[in-house]
Amino acid sequence: MKIRMLFVLCFFVQYTVGQEIPMFVGTYTHAGSQGIYVYQFDQQSGAATMYSSTVSEHPSFLARSENGDMLYAVNQTGDSTASLSAFTFDGDVLSFVDAIPTAGSSPCHVAVSKRYPLAVVSNYGGGSLSVYRLAESGGLAERIQLIQQEGSGPDKDRQEASHVHSAFFSPDERHVYVQNLGTDQVTIYRIEKELDNYHLVEEDRIATPPGGGPRHLVFDEQGDNMYVLLEMTAVIAHYQREGDNWILADTISVNEDGFEGANGAAEIKRSADGKFIYATNRGDAQTITLFAVEESGKLERKKVYATGGEGPRNFNLSPNGNFLLVAHQYTNNITVFERNAETGELRDTGKQIEVSTPVCIVF
Repeated sequence: MKIRMLFVLCFFVQYTVGQEIPMFVGTYTHAGSQGIYVYQFDQQSGAATMYSSTVSEHPSFLARSENGDMLYAVNQTGDSTASLSAFTFDGDVLSFVDAIPTAGSSPCHVAVSKRYPLAVVSNYGGGSLSVYRLAESGGLAERIQLIQQEGSGPDKDRQEASHVHSAFFSPDERHVYVQNLGTDQVTIYRIEKELDNYHLVEEDRIATPPGGGPRHLVFDEQGDNMYVLLEMTAVIAHYQREGDNWILADTISVNEDGFEGANGAAEIKRSADGKFIYATNRGDAQTITLFAVEESGKLERKKVYATGGEGPRNFNLSPNGNFLLVAHQYTNNITVFERNAETGELRDTGKQIEVSTPVCIVF
C-alpha cells in the first residue's frame, strides 16, 4: 500500500510540475521596468508566478530559438545603442551573451529562422532591415546585411517615410516577408546560401490597401493564405496565392460594425489547429477579436472582446492552446483569458499579471 501511494504521489507531482512552463515578458524600461521578466506559467490553471528579471534596455520584442535555450530581444532605442541582444536560458537562469547594434533606430521586431542560422530585425525608425548570422552556440556571430527601404504613403503624419515594422519567415522558411507601415508594402526576400554565407535577395513586392499601414502577418500552414494586419485602419487584408503571385481576396475589419474611433491594430496570431485567428486593436477600442477561418481561407468575424486594459499590444496563446494572454502597455497588466479550443471563444479568468509596461509575451 505504501509503495502504491508513493507511486501515485510521485506521478501527481511530476504531472503538476509538467504543466508549468517558462513565460518571458518584454517591456519598455522608462517607467520602472527592469527589462525582461521570466514567469512560471501553469497551463492547467492559468496562474503565473514571477521567477526572475533580467536587466535590458527597452526589450520590446522577443523571440525564442526552436530548442528553447536562446532568447533574443531587440533593444528599442532611437540612437546608436539600438541593438539585438542574445541570452541563454538553461531552464532556470536567463544570462546575457552578447549584443550587436542594428545600425537602424527603434528596432521593434525580431524573427528567428527554424531552418537557417539567421535572425532578422525590423528597424521602425530607421526604415531598414538588419540581418544577423547566428553562431553554432546560438549567439550573435555578425550582422551580415542592412537593407534600407525607401518610400512613403498617403498619411503624411504616419507615412512620411519608410517604417519597417516586422519580418516573418515563410512556412517553408525559404523567404522573408517584410511589412512596411510607411509605404503600404510587403516585400518578399528570397534567402540565398553560398557555402556558409547567407543573404536576402528581393523577389517581389505586394501593395497593401493605401493608408492601412501593414504591421504584422500570419500564414496558414500550407502558405496558401496570408493575413496582413493593417495598423492604421484595423483591417486584415487576406491574400491568396495564385501560382507565383499573391492576390488580394478580401478585407475584414477587426472592429464591430458601427465602431467609430481611433485605431491602433497591434498583433495577429493563428491558433495551432489553423481554425481561428485573433487580432488586437488599441486606440479607442482596447479589444481582441476572434475570427473563424473558413475552408476557403476567408475570415468570419465571430466576436469582439474587451481586453481588460489599455494599450493591448502583443498577445500569445499558451502552447497547449488553453489560454490567451494579452499585454497592456499603458495599464501595466497582462490579462489571462481561458480559451475554448473547439469554438475559439475566450473567457476572462479574472487573473491579472501586474508588470510595468508589458509589450511582448513569449513561451
